[in-house]
Amino acid sequence: MLKIGLILNYRNYQQTILCCHNLIEAGVDLVTIVDNDSPNDSVHQLHVAFDRYKQVSIFSTKANLGYAGGNNVGLRAIERKIGLADDHILIIVNPDSLLKSENIEQVTNFCLSHEDAGTVTVLQKGNQKTAWHNITKKRALLYNSRIFSKIVRYFGKEEAVPYQINHEDAKKIKVDVNSGAFFAIRQTVFSKVGYFDSATFLYYEEQALTFKLQAQGYQNYLLLTSSYVHQGQGSTQLASRKVLGYYQQSRRYLLIQYLHAGKFALRFYDWTIKFEDVLSGDRFFGKN
Repeated sequence: MLKIGLILNYRNYQQTILCCHNLIEAGVDLVTIVDNDSPNDSVHQLHVAFDRYKQVSIFSTKANLGYAGGNNVGLRAIERKIGLADDHILIIVNPDSLLKSENIEQVTNFCLSHEDAGTVTVLQKGNQKTAWHNITKKRALLYNSRIFSKIVRYFGKEEAVPYQINHEDAKKIKVDVNSGAFFAIRQTVFSKVGYFDSATFLYYEEQALTFKLQAQGYQNYLLLTSSYVHQGQGSTQLASRKVLGYYQQSRRYLLIQYLHAGKFALRFYDWTIKFEDVLSGDRFFGKN
């Protein structure tokens, strides 16, 4: 049995180095780092930090492939290097997440003892949005509107509806979507569904993965027995309009690929973007 960590780096090599050391200290056997074509000296700094560590492998892409595509480079490199095994547990971690040995031990043991397990994670400290309910076609269409989103956000409503953790005696709950900041999954399960859906460049990767896992009969779990620190926004440093464009592209892809939206719904979706771009003076970002 191997516990294999995967970290996707983009620019922020300092956090990635800290995260990698943290994984090793927490009991992870092997760590793969993928640099997603960072425009700074991340690759050099990562090699300086880890070339002497036999358990750390470093890869770099020739272009920024986004979250899903960049992680898939690492996942396939792991498969080529050590093969596929049902008792290999993949630990997917954002650079800005810090784990403890008990986090790793709990998710690993759960994956190994539950054949139906898809992604498995634990609570995030100070964040209710560790896991959330599946997006629906109606919510995807409504929350595509920036005007609607701003209005309902004023009343505390968000597109992703988190699970409310009220039952203190429970050790786990079944959930739809787990945060991609940290989760574990059996290597064979992840490989069976084709890893991440690389058609999502940024955002909704967890949701697309959930739809793929559910189609194969797997269940995601949130363990309530420990928690980890996710600092947040360690990897995404983009202009707000560009971020919005990635949201719109990935959400539209979900509507087509997994929610099976019809032509009328997609026309309404595209019209909303163009109309609100005109109102705000923005240029239309485009679509998949």
